[in-house]
Amino acid sequence: MEKEELQALFEKIQAGIVIIDPETHAIVDINPLARSLIGLQKEEIIGQVCHRFICPAERGRCPITDLGQEVNSSERVLLGRDGTEIPVIKTVTRARLGEREVLVESFIDNRDRKVAEERRCALIGYIAEVVMRVHEPLLIVQQNLADIAEKVSQPGEAASDVRDAILLEVARVRQIAKNLCEVERAIAEEREDIPAAYREFLKNK
Repeated sequence: MEKEELQALFEKIQAGIVIIDPETHAIVDINPLARSLIGLQKEEIIGQVCHRFICPAERGRCPITDLGQEVNSSERVLLGRDGTEIPVIKTVTRARLGEREVLVESFIDNRDRKVAEERRCALIGYIAEVVMRVHEPLLIVQQNLADIAEKVSQPGEAASDVRDAILLEVARVRQIAKNLCEVERAIAEEREDIPAAYREFLKNK
């Protein structure tokens, strides 16, 4: 592959790529996607020490050059121009550019996955709480219906008392059903595979 073709690939690939001098940790080159994540122009980044933008906590103890480790699809932090920490999945490999040995760091933005994971955990917690709220009332309804059945079998039990007891359990079951509908709506708001029209129907039930 010609040098021009490699440069075109470097510029267009949909992952952040940074070329680093392993001795000085200075950034030698950076592609557009990596620049856009950092939020600076190329000339503001080239020549800077990599830890100014990538994995600042590893300054002086680089897993590759200082500790002899490999970084392969590990979660790390990229610093934006305003100091914002951007979670990324990073891979580092050694390579040669002509006679020069370099480190090639590639990374992808991990923010969407982090947000999705946080939302998933929140939803799981919410569902667990609602299940607990449903479970206890169901046990009460079960016991009360058993008591009502026992009373009906006894002579002289007033029909009005039995009717009132049954209506009370109906109200409890109605509340349980309401709680389950809330869970159904919460799940519908998170599931992308549910058609939009049906999702709206569930949300407005």
